Amino acid sequence: MREGEGSGGDAGRYHRVKQIVLQALDLQDRAREELIAREVGDDAAMADEVRALLAGMEADQTLVVSLRSPGVAAPDTGQDLSGQETSADAARDYRLLQRLGAGGMGVVYLAERRHGGFVQKVALKLLNPVAEASPELRERFARERELLARLDHPGIARLLDGGILADGRPFLAMEYVEGERVDVHAARLPLDGRIALFVKVCEAVAEAHRCLVIHRDLKPANILVDARGQPRLLDFGIARLIDEDSAMGGDTRTGQHALTLAYASPEQLACQPLTTATDVYSLGAVLYQLVCGQLPFADIDNPAGLYNAIANTDVPPPSRRLRRDGEPRAQGRAVPADIDAIVLKALRKEPDLRYASVAALAEDLRRYLAHRPVSARAGERGYRARRFLRRNAWPLAAAALVLLSVLGGLLASVLALREARAQQALAERRGHDLQRLTDFQQAMLESVDIDAMGHAMTDAQQRKVLEVLARQAPGQPLEARLRQAFAQVGAPSIARDALDQQVVSHALARLDADFADAPQLAADMRQSLARVLIAIGHYPHAADELRRVLQTREAALPASDARVVSARIDLGQALSLQGELEPAAEAFERALAATRGRPALDPQRRAAQAGAARVLAARGDPQAALARQSALRTAWMAALPADDEALLLLRGDYARTLEELGRRDEGRAELEVLLPLYRARFGPESNRTLAAMDTQAELQFAYADYEHAAALARQVAQVRERRLGAEHPDTLKAWGTAATSLVRLADSPESYAEAEALLDHLLRTQGQVLGIEHPATRQFVVDKIRLLSKQDRMQEAIALQRRHLADCLRVLGPDHPDTLFARGGLSSMLSDQPGGLDEARVLAGVTLAAMRRQLGPEHPLVTATLDLTGRIERNAGNWEASRDAHAQALEIRARTRGQLDGHTLESATRLYIALYRLHDEAGMRDLRTRFLDPLLALDPATLNASRRSHRRAILLALEGRWE
Repeated sequence: MREGEGSGGDAGRYHRVKQIVLQALDLQDRAREELIAREVGDDAAMADEVRALLAGMEADQTLVVSLRSPGVAAPDTGQDLSGQETSADAARDYRLLQRLGAGGMGVVYLAERRHGGFVQKVALKLLNPVAEASPELRERFARERELLARLDHPGIARLLDGGILADGRPFLAMEYVEGERVDVHAARLPLDGRIALFVKVCEAVAEAHRCLVIHRDLKPANILVDARGQPRLLDFGIARLIDEDSAMGGDTRTGQHALTLAYASPEQLACQPLTTATDVYSLGAVLYQLVCGQLPFADIDNPAGLYNAIANTDVPPPSRRLRRDGEPRAQGRAVPADIDAIVLKALRKEPDLRYASVAALAEDLRRYLAHRPVSARAGERGYRARRFLRRNAWPLAAAALVLLSVLGGLLASVLALREARAQQALAERRGHDLQRLTDFQQAMLESVDIDAMGHAMTDAQQRKVLEVLARQAPGQPLEARLRQAFAQVGAPSIARDALDQQVVSHALARLDADFADAPQLAADMRQSLARVLIAIGHYPHAADELRRVLQTREAALPASDARVVSARIDLGQALSLQGELEPAAEAFERALAATRGRPALDPQRRAAQAGAARVLAARGDPQAALARQSALRTAWMAALPADDEALLLLRGDYARTLEELGRRDEGRAELEVLLPLYRARFGPESNRTLAAMDTQAELQFAYADYEHAAALARQVAQVRERRLGAEHPDTLKAWGTAATSLVRLADSPESYAEAEALLDHLLRTQGQVLGIEHPATRQFVVDKIRLLSKQDRMQEAIALQRRHLADCLRVLGPDHPDTLFARGGLSSMLSDQPGGLDEARVLAGVTLAAMRRQLGPEHPLVTATLDLTGRIERNAGNWEASRDAHAQALEIRARTRGQLDGHTLESATRLYIALYRLHDEAGMRDLRTRFLDPLLALDPATLNASRRSHRRAILLALEGRWE
């Protein structure tokens, strides 16, 4: 027995044993044995008593013996305690469910509280046998209830009930908190998230301090984070009122050792009077652990060394421990100097040098999160200035630029009056330039010949009316013919031409003369006018003017200058709209090269990236275009608002590329999200919104829903015709989508005539506006060929198809998707002509190999060419080869498009004919069950035109025939 411990008799001995037991509870194995040996000295009997009490406290039967009924065995750890009940002296019962844990003083169970007809889960805390035998611990347990009754805060587990059980033991019923330890939860958060979580912990502790309660045992085990992310304080078992120590004359021995050593403050170890600074220290230790994953003295593994370190050794900064342990910084775990300073201030050994309150600690952490100076570094030279600079980086940068300009001007005026005069002259020259631009705009508008403009518009209208009259049948009354002719002449188109000829071209003609001495100023005005030309659809004229802008700027400015890049992007846009894809790609790529060193979200860099991807798709490489667009879409959606203009336009391009690649479901899903955003951002009749609706019509066409595709395309075309004019390229594009659908629907002389009239109009107008080699014009040629074929005008169709293929080979090259489609189309027509099978087979083979190489093995054009191969072999009487080709097409189409898709049914019907001719009864039954009968079972009155056509083909196929 140690010196000074022998005079207290049995009570003193029991008190000493109890103190050792409470210290040893938090230790394991070797550390526990070292503590016992150090504390009892040579008293083996006392060592045995300590070990026996420790074993008893850790055994479950000690925890439940007073609760179980006679004859019922004690449950094992974790055993379900359902059905064991105990009654309080009030009309309420607690049904124990599970043991949650034990500490130095008590045991906590998960229990159900039954009171007044309701059942509530609670954490029920009871004294363990050691504590029951101690008047001091019973008094502390009662005091815990009093303290908890004071506290009402969302961050503190609430006291629900308390009193004396039927067997005389005191109990506390606490709010049951389901959650995980704060250190476990915080490990998944970035540093700022961990700090924000810890601030909530501080707010709960500060509330306890406002109620004059010190916790005295703050550690991660006593702080749980619930499902909502709210930290909750538990276990006020050794808490004390702030004024209690002084009221007791400084005698703080009771409960002084009921603490967790690793989080204890130096004054707790020294048994000094405690204040709120004790909780500040413990919070500092918890924060240290949350920041770097370890405790301040984690490398010390024995109590004596830990006592000495807490009392005498400086705490290493969290950042130093993190670097020493070699944790990767890529996980965002590097600790800023501000956090080092805050943690070390909270862990000062002198209480008066720590934060004055927990609220002050929380406020410093909030300042860190807001990039404001923290008080923990208030004494560092230049620190507040650095914080201010970081928080106000952009405003200060702007202010610095202004300040540098002013200082530069002052310095120049001191060093050289001549330089100051030069700066003044430069400013005067800029003001003069602005005045010249204003005067030019005014003079240009004043000089517009309104009379000539009116006559030009009238002449254009008369000419167009006469052209329409010349095409009309003469049988109608003149008044009706005139009214019809005027209705067909688009006033917006006439106004657009007049705007170009009488205003824009007039202004451009004056630029060189009026700004001969200021070429860069003339280039600025020329680019603005070129953008007007792009807006009204005069792409070639716009491209010519933008080339002149580039020539002027490149002669005086570096390639990376924003004005040069801007002109390149505009030129790429004009060229791509005109269909000049090679020079458009070059313009965008050069703009992109000039912006590579800029931030990822620089507007010009984003415009160049999106334009380059768009042209890549138009040039016939949709796979590469989609890869670029997908990467940009992911990056921009993570960094930009959903209605950002450039992001919306990119997503529209992305949807169109998906449609081109046959990924219709993905394209439709993208458009369903996009259209409401387009309408909200640009307006319901904006040309950008209409472009998205046009893409939607194309997707409906891809689904063989030709009626709805035609209706939606007509709606778009009519709005564009009213707003942009009948000859605007965008109007013609929408009418082209409608015409393509009408060709598919045509099945009578009247519908053939309607579709052919529209196609001839589009071919003539588009050829005049954009040229016969423009991609949109080529599509009208394809539709005209299909319409001729449907009317059995095969010689005309084949001749036009051969010219079309030659044009594609000359303009696009042999591997462009349009060229491949043209070659496949010629093969299809030849396959039904006498003597054409051999050429058709060769063309189909070359086309299929190139399509697989360029577009992938499952592209819709690949399956279409497989079906074409099957038809060629059918017409040649090679039924096995026909069967194999149709089977390949059916397998891909059924998997990628679904069993009731029109193209899938087309392949199934043609395969059925081949099986019929090969007498494959089992294969025919399987095809009927899976593909043909489901369509035949539908009411014919409910089918659209495409489905009705497939139904007719199936009925013929069941007899081994085809159309």
